[in-house]
Amino acid sequence: IPMVVAECDGEVVGAEPCLAFRVRLGEETVLAFQPADWVVHPDHRERGVFTGMTERLLERYSDGPAQLYFNFPTAALVPGLESFDWTLRDGPRTHYRVQNPQRLVRHESSSKREFRSIASRHLGRLATPLARGYLSVRDRLRRDGAGIAVERHHGVPADLLAGLSDGEGRDAVHVVRDTDYYRWRFANPRWETTTYVARRDERAVAACVVCREQRGGILTTAVLDTVPRGDGVAPEVFEALLTPIVADAADSDVVKVGEGPIPSSVLDAFGFRASDAFPLSMLSARSVLAVRPAHRSADGPVDVAGVDPTDREWELALADRDVA
Repeated sequence: IPMVVAECDGEVVGAEPCLAFRVRLGEETVLAFQPADWVVHPDHRERGVFTGMTERLLERYSDGPAQLYFNFPTAALVPGLESFDWTLRDGPRTHYRVQNPQRLVRHESSSKREFRSIASRHLGRLATPLARGYLSVRDRLRRDGAGIAVERHHGVPADLLAGLSDGEGRDAVHVVRDTDYYRWRFANPRWETTTYVARRDERAVAACVVCREQRGGILTTAVLDTVPRGDGVAPEVFEALLTPIVADAADSDVVKVGEGPIPSSVLDAFGFRASDAFPLSMLSARSVLAVRPAHRSADGPVDVAGVDPTDREWELALADRDVA
């Protein structure tokens, strides 16, 4: 785990750890670091600790092994990253099926303005029965995937998932999905992980890796990965997969799915709403993807594997993001 630690008088006052991903870029696979969190002790903020840690991170790995950095900064981190030549672009959307608005607003961030907090608490009490009624209607109208069987696996069948991955032929920058990736990424002890596999004529055709997590009083079910990532899977296969996923998540406050191969029409049928669509767009900002080649010359950033990663489309599941 690549990490920079800041100390003052023998005590840790800051840390900057990174997740390490193998990323397919053009015709090559490169190592990319994703700074996962900048942590600075409250007594040492606004004293250059963030700047110092980032300078040290970029200096320490300027000669390898990472060739690329990418991450998903909060608004507070954006100015700092821009000063270190990260390129900012729109990040991937997330789709939410909000099943308990009242609980969500009860545990909302204290950084929100008091007016919005009061308004949203009242809205949550009113919206919860409306949300449940809306989702109930959507569930009754939805068709089931005919001729498709779905099986559940406790944990992650890494070999099966890697076999379903559609290889590295896509133009978009993407994380390599092999057995090592699946065994490493889903070893998070906080996640209760179930893999749903769709079979047609007994042949596995698609799968979703789903994790449940209790955090801050909110129970979340997240579809963290879906394979294959291309567009070769029929919509009814995803309908068949989402049917038991949603049923098993009936007690969750929210179910979320990242941007990817599941068509918007299927997500709409299950009552999901995109983070940049009304009404969620009123309460959340679009995610930001920050990208930076690790190596620079006097003329600026150096292409990675002959490709400018700041100018390429990126294809990222929730599992590829530290915010998962």
